[in-house]
Amino acid sequence: MLDIVIIEDDLQLREMLCYFLSEIEGYDIDCLDTGDGAVEFIIEKKPKLVLLDIQLPHTSGLSVLKALKDLKFEAPIVMMTANDTELTETNSLLLGANDYVTKPIRTKVLSERIKRQLDLYLVEKQVDEQQEENLSRDQFYLSAQHSSVFYNQIQIKLIPSEYELLEILSDAEQPISVAVLFEKIHGFSYHEEDRSIYMRISSLRKKFAIQLPGIELIKNRRSKGFFLSYPMIKR
Repeated sequence: MLDIVIIEDDLQLREMLCYFLSEIEGYDIDCLDTGDGAVEFIIEKKPKLVLLDIQLPHTSGLSVLKALKDLKFEAPIVMMTANDTELTETNSLLLGANDYVTKPIRTKVLSERIKRQLDLYLVEKQVDEQQEENLSRDQFYLSAQHSSVFYNQIQIKLIPSEYELLEILSDAEQPISVAVLFEKIHGFSYHEEDRSIYMRISSLRKKFAIQLPGIELIKNRRSKGFFLSYPMIKR
């Protein structure tokens, strides 16, 4: 089974990624230089992971991502882009990307991201269906093993930053302010101009709205902070 499909139009970067991931990391890979025909190729080859550039000519990376998700493609998709903006990241995550790396690509960071996503994917493939059936109804579960939230047999996959935020909120006995959330996650003082916590919460709310319409899991109490409106059991 093919390990990774790389889709990148920049020749120099594509060759570097192909060499690094195949010769250094030992993955079985294939490379494409365009989004045209990429969806059909990926569905046919069934790779364990897709490394996808957002800014492809003709058929964009976001279009490829959306088409794969519409076809229920389950393997992780890691996006690459030179545009490190909130809008670009949010669009990728809302369309179903599992993770996000910015250019210039740092090979060590990329290697760690890929290994994490592949480990999660392989574990998910081995989940015992009977175990899922035994989950109590109307109960939220936060799974570190699957990096997901489970609710009534529905699995909502989380990227690392989303899981980290939910884990903190699930442990809290009272609302947590943005400043405290920021300091718990980053380890240094919060600056008011930073919007990263709000972006994470917005991304989570949109995911839950799609998967669990009518349930508002993350709420905000004015002047107090954010909290979970339902108890969440960590597994």
